[in-house]
Parts: sequence; C-alpha cells; structure tokens
Amino acid sequence: MGRFSAAAKRARELTNKQLATEIAALSAAVSRDRLQELLPLKQDKEAFLELMEQVEAETTMDEKLAFLSANLATAGKAALTMLKILV
Repeated sequence: MGRFSAAAKRARELTNKQLATEIAALSAAVSRDRLQELLPLKQDKEAFLELMEQVEAETTMDEKLAFLSANLATAGKAALTMLKILV
C-alpha cells in the first residue's frame, strides 16, 4: 500500500456514501405517479431497485461498475431513465 492508500480509500467510501444519499433522496422525491410514468414495467422498477442496492452497497467503485457493465441492458436503462429527472 502506498503512503496515501488508506486516506484515498476513506475518501472514496465517503464519496460513495454521499452519492448514495443524494440519489436516495432524489428517488424519494419522485412521486409514485412520476415513478410509474418513468418506469412503467415491473422489470424496470426491479432493475432500478437492484441498481439502488448496488449504489448503496459497501463495495468499491470497480465492483459497482462491474455490476453496471454486467447488467447494462437493465440497470443502465433504469439509470438513464431516472437521470432524465435531473436534466
């Protein structure tokens, strides 16, 4: 381990937690009707919930990216759909 490895790891974990909190707050702010409109199919909602679990999980960014890569068709669609709210 390098001299700053532990500090970098702590910073990465804090950033991941902060991002997860922001995303969770955003998803909580979306009304049930708006969520239904954005994610009309049950599999869309399930994909979004799986994606949120990964965002909130105590895993590395590489593990989160591996999940997204492996589930790009479902999780990627859910992520892009929800990001439309921000734009």
